[in-house]
Amino acid sequence: MSMSAAPAGRGRRRRPMADINVTPLVDVMLVLLVIFMITAPVLKDGIDVDLPKASGGTSGGKSAAPFSVIIDSKSQVHCAGRTLAPADVPTELPKLLKGHEKETLTLKAQKNLPYDAVVRVIAIVRQAGIQGISIAVDKD
Repeated sequence: MSMSAAPAGRGRRRRPMADINVTPLVDVMLVLLVIFMITAPVLKDGIDVDLPKASGGTSGGKSAAPFSVIIDSKSQVHCAGRTLAPADVPTELPKLLKGHEKETLTLKAQKNLPYDAVVRVIAIVRQAGIQGISIAVDKD
């Protein structure tokens, strides 16, 4: 026995729905919000560094490494969200680099830093077991 008493094609007609279903819109917006929250910190490091300028040379098609060490104008080292005083770098930086031995590290250093400050950090990075170091520069 049929649930409707009216024959097919006759009887009540459906009215167009006047409501907008916002559930899919909210779902898409929440997914986009999560994506932006995850990618925003990766896009820009919070420390501004005046990089030295260089011409020539290409990156060889490789993208910049996501793991970086930044040396600011006060010779403070920034790595993995922590700021290290110059005196703490030899002891604390290897701890922060542990587990990243197979990654290529990007080194960003203020352009007017003394040469030995940058070389000391490179030596500590090498002693920590990281062999791939990329030095960031601004193109002319």
